Amino acid sequence: MNRRQLIKNLGLGGVALVATPTILSLLQSCKADGPVFEPVFLSKSQGKALRHMVDLIIPSDEMIPGAVDVGVHKFIDTYWNQAVDAEGKTQILAGFDALANRLQDATGKTFEEAEAEDYDALLTKYLNASQEEQAIYNKGLGEFYQVYENDKTVKVDPDAGSFSLLGNIRGMTIWGWKASEEIGENVLAYEPIPGKQVGCLPLEEATGGKTYSL
Repeated sequence: MNRRQLIKNLGLGGVALVATPTILSLLQSCKADGPVFEPVFLSKSQGKALRHMVDLIIPSDEMIPGAVDVGVHKFIDTYWNQAVDAEGKTQILAGFDALANRLQDATGKTFEEAEAEDYDALLTKYLNASQEEQAIYNKGLGEFYQVYENDKTVKVDPDAGSFSLLGNIRGMTIWGWKASEEIGENVLAYEPIPGKQVGCLPLEEATGGKTYSL
């Protein structure tokens, strides 16, 4: 399956975001930036890491803009800053600390020093984890949260924390890319609200096989 066909059929991947007017307005306000990304929640080096990973999850090609092209990295950072409570922010930053730990172990580099290929290796390791590895990571997360209820100083296992953070970033990247104005209206199937109900119509006939953007 080629990339264009894959994107047409891409699902939400379990993203917890809901397309409320507020979130969509926030997303549409986050346009693509220049070569320098100035995050509002993350540190500059964490923002650089986020931008690399978002670009790797949905890169651009000669026909379709990628996630960075439509400002998804800015949306994620802004969403975390505006819509996540203080404890949630603490957990996100703990995930970045865990990822920094594993990046250092694997490459000897910091977020500021790492390049796309370094982040690609981390994404491959955790997003392509086997069922057995996922079970270990999830067990580690469960044990962490049990202790965290009574001890806010406990540190998450670096593998479990990296796995959780990267899964979150992947889900938000896919959701934000699909819901962006450019992709939603010009790449995926788009039906303005209010639309019309046509039952039992094959997807190929209704949209040319494209997934609806919202």
